[in-house]
Amino acid sequence: MTEFKPPNSPDPGSHGSLTAPAALMHGSSVQPPDHPVPLHIPHRSRDVAAADWRGFPAPIPDRWAQVAASKGFRIDRRIRDRYHVALTCHSCGGQTASKVYTLMTAEPRCGACAERRIRDLAKAAGVAFLARDPEDHVYGWFRAPCGHDLRRQFELIERAAAGACGLRCETCHAAREAEEAEAQGWRLIGPDPSGDRNYRIYRHGCGQEQRIARANMQTGRLDCGGCGESWASKPSCIYLAQIDLPDSGLRVLKLGYSSNPEHRFRYQLGLPRATKVELLRLLPMPTGHAACAEERRANARLAKRYPDAVIPVDAYVGEINVVSEIYCPTLLPVLHKVLDGIEARMNRSGRKPSADPGSDAPDGGEDDEDDPDEGFGGGPASLSGNGTLPP
Repeated sequence: MTEFKPPNSPDPGSHGSLTAPAALMHGSSVQPPDHPVPLHIPHRSRDVAAADWRGFPAPIPDRWAQVAASKGFRIDRRIRDRYHVALTCHSCGGQTASKVYTLMTAEPRCGACAERRIRDLAKAAGVAFLARDPEDHVYGWFRAPCGHDLRRQFELIERAAAGACGLRCETCHAAREAEEAEAQGWRLIGPDPSGDRNYRIYRHGCGQEQRIARANMQTGRLDCGGCGESWASKPSCIYLAQIDLPDSGLRVLKLGYSSNPEHRFRYQLGLPRATKVELLRLLPMPTGHAACAEERRANARLAKRYPDAVIPVDAYVGEINVVSEIYCPTLLPVLHKVLDGIEARMNRSGRKPSADPGSDAPDGGEDDEDDPDEGFGGGPASLSGNGTLPP
């Protein structure tokens, strides 16, 4: 996998500035070849060369002048062709190019006043306005206090100036994430392939590449699935269980993962003693990290695609110490297909499953402190030979 670096960004370890292209720095105004005052150009005409905005020798009709005065402008001269004029703003004195049709039928906007407002908003947001983006008129380029240049929507700058949000430099943020990883002995590789903004791909010093939540990287609550010694690197399995709850009378299915499913159901789910549990399927996994990733991805997709098959927590509260991953029995064929897909992916990737998912190793990620939905508790119970908890 290639190293991740934001577009047009310097090496995160360097102190070089990300700068806007020089072609953008003219902003929204040009310098006419025959007039000393800069001329602000509407966004639809900014592809016209500055030399074309020279004066056009023709008289100004009185009617045009009257309309311009009623709208806060004075026609300074005619420019470019017989369809354009240069308007001088009564408020700021700046000049803006306008079509005669726009002047006569609409409300021309002073480009100088608009740019001044943008500069004031940018200053209030803690950045400096550099130029409008010629490719999209709702974007502009701004210089952050760190020296890097940011392309942002003007609406976002306005919100930041009002204190409704903040502005973040991607280059500095990427460097900060890389430093966080290095502090834990990892290297930032790239974003999460599935698009989850809370996760990144990192490479450990041993060469193991792993999907890890950035929050865990910041706090050090992680382990290498290749060389570590915690649940993340030890063999585990994904299980599919059928549970008959004595108090509510419900029969439910649970898809989860653990290095020792028997220990899981006996001690950690808080099941009543009369609960009957049948382990319908055990899928060995090479590591707890792999089991965690596949199980969480599967349950997230199941909840999204089959919301009617998800049993509400109120239906089994007090009988199982979980708040998710409990399904109606009608979803059993789908769950088997999900496990088939996980098994096929493991086989294609060449990752060998664990030989003994029910070993004496401690439980995997399902019982780790990073999973607050899976509680501890419940009295001891024993699994019979056919995988059923007797009364």
